[in-house]
Amino acid sequence: MNQALVARPAGPIRRPALLFLAAVIVLVVAVVPYAASAAPAGAADTIEAVFEGRPIDLSNGWGEAQACVVWNDASVVECFRTEEEMDKRIAELEGELVSKLPINAQAQCSGYMRLYKDSSYSGQVLYIRDRLQWINLSAYSFSNVTSSFKIGPCSTYLADGDSGGGSWYPTSQSEAWDVAPSMASGWNDRISSVYIQ
Repeated sequence: MNQALVARPAGPIRRPALLFLAAVIVLVVAVVPYAASAAPAGAADTIEAVFEGRPIDLSNGWGEAQACVVWNDASVVECFRTEEEMDKRIAELEGELVSKLPINAQAQCSGYMRLYKDSSYSGQVLYIRDRLQWINLSAYSFSNVTSSFKIGPCSTYLADGDSGGGSWYPTSQSEAWDVAPSMASGWNDRISSVYIQ
């Protein structure tokens, strides 16, 4: 039989291919848990708020409420008929909670932001007081509806995807004390998550 026609085992060629395949499998196994853990926190959760003494599920809409405060660090998610009512409650909470904080915590930035459904700071308003975590707005029926905002004393990131994914609103326009009676070009009704530094 002609030696040139005999197929030779491709051992040295197969080993690199097998090593490559093993590396791909390890990479896929390592990435899949990360992708699962990066899923929007609380996306399927019920977010219960108190509105006029009764619970409402914010993930299913606000009903008659026009202003809601989300301050999870203080275990407060409450809604009101007006922004003025909400502001009174925020002042009460600040008086109660801030005085109980250690001095070093009081000196830190007390970040918050207000997102408005309509331009010129009108329509429903969502007040968020939680820092150093991505807040998915879909949990509060507020994803892709922001038309204006006010930022407090800490810079904020605004993203068009859940958990900070996708594109970010121009960071030069979301620094401490920035306000926007209307969104930057192309950003109206596009914010899905926020992060307060």
